[in-house]
Amino acid sequence: MQLIDTNVNLGPWPFTPVPDRTGPELAAHLAASGVRRALVSHLGAVFQPEPMVTNRKLFAAVKKTAGLLPVPVINPALANWREQLAECLAAGPIRAVKIFPNYHNYSLGARKLDAFMAAIADAGLRLIVNVRLEDERHKYFALRIKGVPVKQMDAFLARNPKHHVLFSGIYKGEIDKLAPKYKNFSAEIAFCEITNVLEVMLRTFPARRLMLGTCTPLLSTRGNVDKLRCAHIPAGAKALIGADNARRFFKL
Repeated sequence: MQLIDTNVNLGPWPFTPVPDRTGPELAAHLAASGVRRALVSHLGAVFQPEPMVTNRKLFAAVKKTAGLLPVPVINPALANWREQLAECLAAGPIRAVKIFPNYHNYSLGARKLDAFMAAIADAGLRLIVNVRLEDERHKYFALRIKGVPVKQMDAFLARNPKHHVLFSGIYKGEIDKLAPKYKNFSAEIAFCEITNVLEVMLRTFPARRLMLGTCTPLLSTRGNVDKLRCAHIPAGAKALIGADNARRFFKL
């Protein structure tokens, strides 16, 4: 199975000694677990309110590495978000942008996101909303940032019924709370952590709205791939989650 990973990162993380790989090194690492294409962001953008410095590093790092697709980070809380978006569009073909509401200190339900959502729709881009990068129980003790609250995700989906977004780093329990009310979101599986997780999830959430995500390098690449590889679910569902949904969603 040729897999597409929707949650991959380059760059160092200040609180965990993760590998700071080059583009080719990252591609080789992913390929060892069967991932041939990946949507990649740069971790440096998390801690920089103005993310373009690290977006430029991202574009340079993946430019000559087949299979690594850049997903730049935009901060719509800043007055220059339009300039950020324009520079990213000019840097090369992109399929999506990512936002970090909790790290960049704005509410996902804020009205100021309306213009941003309209702009990325006009540009033909998909939106990835990062809910968390670490399990809250494992954070560095002085880093008191929690995942994006379900209440904010609820408000966001209600305000944007015509926009279908991908929630990255979302817990299974959070999906369970949102799924009965909304059909305009998909989810990747990196932080869905229960025994036989996909078998359980598919009882109430459709395979066509799940995607493979590993949160490399902060989580185990192989461990998250094995959630799919070892799952006792139909082959068609595995194909959807492993690659087909991402291929359709991001027009790959």
